[in-house]
Amino acid sequence: MGKHGDFEDDGRTIADMSGIGSAHSSWFGRRSPASHDREALQDERKDARPWEESPFTWKERIRYMGVALGAALSIAFVFLAGIALVIWLITLYGK
Repeated sequence: MGKHGDFEDDGRTIADMSGIGSAHSSWFGRRSPASHDREALQDERKDARPWEESPFTWKERIRYMGVALGAALSIAFVFLAGIALVIWLITLYGK
């Protein structure tokens, strides 16, 4: 294998690997309570709570939930209608 050339860094971050290999994680991926406390302090400093600053009003949220519920119910209705059709065909031509 030959040398392909000099590596040129363009400054882009592909993946943040700063937390990998820290001494605070166990074998099963759970973090120590001290790690959680440190993260909570960092979040308080940054004030990073994007879920509290929602751009939607309550009416818009209710509408979106209603549309999602309607979509789920319509899919369920089509599925149950297909099952009912198969059962009807089995009873019709089963004898």
